[in-house]
Amino acid sequence: MDNFKFTDRPDQKRLSRTIAEYGDPKTDVSAAVLFLDLQWTYREMQKAYDQVLAASDLTETRFIILMFLFRAENYCLAPSELATKLGAARPTVTKILNRLMISGLVVKLSAPNDKRSILIQLTPTGKAVLQKFLPRNFEAVQTITAALSASEIKTLSTLLQKINIGTRNLNLEEERHHGNN
Repeated sequence: MDNFKFTDRPDQKRLSRTIAEYGDPKTDVSAAVLFLDLQWTYREMQKAYDQVLAASDLTETRFIILMFLFRAENYCLAPSELATKLGAARPTVTKILNRLMISGLVVKLSAPNDKRSILIQLTPTGKAVLQKFLPRNFEAVQTITAALSASEIKTLSTLLQKINIGTRNLNLEEERHHGNN
């Protein structure tokens, strides 16, 4: 998705007019405003966090893969396990792993019990990159959430869980909709 800095975000009045013309009359305008606010906040947060990652020559996906390996026994996982953990297709993960290998952050090994199978192992360089990055990662998280009290963090977490339920429901609706066409 292209990342644009939207400076002309619709306000409640403009959304009300658009909903009146095209939406269900029962649509809650404040929910539509909240949705746009959530989208905008997420995009801004992600852009800022991507800069933190980029300063360590990481992307979010590369970081997550390195963390999976960091927490794995002997710092090793099969590519299929990484794909499952990421919820991504194997060819996609293979491309990312190839880039990580070129960077020297991971290596490909033969599985000890089956020489035809391969494992991906975090290298000492990969481990060092993670250990250097993790303090900055947690500083970034702290900076992003600094304005929230412990109670607000708990409340926001609960509310986000409810939004995740709504997102799953939307996915189911889309599956039904596209399955019927």
